[in-house]
Amino acid sequence: MIDPVIHPDDSKEQKTNRNLAIWIGVGGIGGFALLYVVFFLVMILRPGLMFKLMPMPMPMVIDKALSDGNRTYLLHQEIDWSTVTPGEKRQPVTKHFLSPLNGTELGPAQEIPKFDDASGGDNRLLFLSKGNYRIYDGSRWTEVQSEAIGKDPKGVLSPAGVYVLSGTDSGQRLSLIATGAAIDIPLPADYLAWYKCEQCPCAKLVRYAGRLCLFWKGKDTISWTMWDGHAWAPTSTSPYAGGYEVAADDRNLYLFYREGEGLERRLTYYALSNGAWTGPMDLPVKGSFTNWDAFIQQGKLKLFLQQFTTNTLYTVEKDTLVDPVRLKGPFSPTEMVVRTVLWSAGMAALSFLFVLGVSALIRRFKKRIWREEATEYEFASLFRRFVALMIDKILLFIPPALVIAFFFKKMDELADDPLYFMAPIFSAFALFFVGSFLYHALLEGLYAQTLGKRLCGIRVLKADFSPCGLGAGFLRNLMRIADAFLYYLVAVIALAASSKWQRVGDLVADTVVVSVKGCRKREQPIIVAEEPDDGGSEEFEFERAGS
Repeated sequence: MIDPVIHPDDSKEQKTNRNLAIWIGVGGIGGFALLYVVFFLVMILRPGLMFKLMPMPMPMVIDKALSDGNRTYLLHQEIDWSTVTPGEKRQPVTKHFLSPLNGTELGPAQEIPKFDDASGGDNRLLFLSKGNYRIYDGSRWTEVQSEAIGKDPKGVLSPAGVYVLSGTDSGQRLSLIATGAAIDIPLPADYLAWYKCEQCPCAKLVRYAGRLCLFWKGKDTISWTMWDGHAWAPTSTSPYAGGYEVAADDRNLYLFYREGEGLERRLTYYALSNGAWTGPMDLPVKGSFTNWDAFIQQGKLKLFLQQFTTNTLYTVEKDTLVDPVRLKGPFSPTEMVVRTVLWSAGMAALSFLFVLGVSALIRRFKKRIWREEATEYEFASLFRRFVALMIDKILLFIPPALVIAFFFKKMDELADDPLYFMAPIFSAFALFFVGSFLYHALLEGLYAQTLGKRLCGIRVLKADFSPCGLGAGFLRNLMRIADAFLYYLVAVIALAASSKWQRVGDLVADTVVVSVKGCRKREQPIIVAEEPDDGGSEEFEFERAGS
C-alpha cells in the first residue's frame, strides 16, 4: 500500500513533482502557442468569423434617415469581412442597405448599390451617384444614366424631373434631368464665388412651395436663395456655426442647425411659412448626439437623432419633441451585456473543464497529506482553489459592473468629450483591481478565508500551519502579478513542483492553502500489556489501522 503522506526528503517524490511541473509547463506553453497560432490564422483567413464570435458586436452604422412623404426609411451599412483573403489582398467590403421603419422595428433590409446622396418626396426615394440616379417607389426601382451627374452629386425630386447639383472638371453644375435629357440651370454668382474659395461639397437642395432652394454654408454664416424657374432671388445670409439640415414641403421650409459643443450642444431651427421666418426655436435634446436628419412625413416635421446607445425618431411641434420612437443605437448596452455574459459563461465552462482535468492529473501523481506532530493537513486541490477564486472575482466584479452599466445607460446624456465617459469606466476598473487586492489580503490575513474560500472549504495558513497574518496575506496577493502570467500557468507549475502545493505567492510569503475538513488529529498508537509466557514482561505496540 502506497503511503499517502508527504515525505519532503523523499528523492523519488521530489523527482515526481519536478517531472510533473515540467510536463505541465511544456503542455501549457504548447497549448497556448497552438491557440495563438489558430487565432492568428483565423484572423488572417476568416476574419469575419472571429468578429462574429467576439463579445463586442459590430455596430450598425446608420447613414441617413429619410422619408418618401409617407414612410420612414433608414439607410445603414455593414462591413463584410468574409471577402478578405490574404493571397489576393482583398479588403473588407462595405454593404449598404435600405430598411423601412415599421413602428419601432426595422422592416426587411434590401441591399442597395453605393450612393453619394439620398433624398425623398412625392412617395419616392432618390439615390444619386456619379453618372446615374436611381428612384425607388416602395416596390420598384428605376435607374437613369446621365453624363450631367458629376462628382459629389446632391439632388431633389420634382414633378418636372430631378434637380442635380454636382461637380465637374470646370466647376459646379446644376441640371434638371428628365427622361435622360439634361437642362443646365445657371448658378447664382454668390454661390459660385463661395465655391471657388471653399471647394466644399456641403450645399443642399430642397423644394419649397414649387421653387428650388439652394443652401450653402460659410465659416460663420449660412446663405440661401430660390429659383422660380426663370431667375434666382437675392441671396440671404445669417450668422451660423455648426452643422445644418433643411426640410421642406409645399407649405413650410425648416432650417435646422447645431450650436455649441459637448454638454452645451443643442439643436435650433427656423421655420419659413408664407414668406416670413419664425424662430429661433430651441429643441429639448438631452445629452450629446452624433448626427441628425430632418424630413417631412405625412405633413409632420420629423427629427431623427443618432446617439451612442439609442436612435430616436421624434415629431417636432414648435419647441417640443413628442411621440418618440426609440431604436437600437450603434452600441446597444443590452446586447453587449448579453453577448459578454454568454461569452464569459462559455469561457468559464471551458476553463472549469480544463482546470478539472489538470487538477485530476496533479492529484494522480502528487501526495496531499502532510503530518505535523499529532495533526494531519490536507492541501487544497487546484480545482477548489480555482472555484474559490472565480466566486471571489464574481462578487468583486458586481460593484464596478453596476457603475459601468449606469454610465452606459447615461452615455447619451454625456458630453462628446470621451473623458466624461471613459474616466468613470477606468475608475471602476481601478476600483476593481485595488478592491480585489485589499479584499484577498485583509480577509486572508485576518480570517484565513475569503468568502469564496469559505464556500469551498479551504483556508490560508503559514507554512508551519500557524495563522497567516496580515503581512503574509499582503505579500502572497501582491505576487499574483507573477502567478497570473500566462493565465495562471506559472502558478500551476509552481504548485505542481512544490511539496506543499504552493504557488509563487505562497512560496514568497511562506504560506499554504489547506482543506478545512482535511485537518485532523492523528490517532495515537495503542499500548497493550500482556502476560508473558515465561514470567518476563514485554510491551507490544500495535499500529492504528491503515497506518
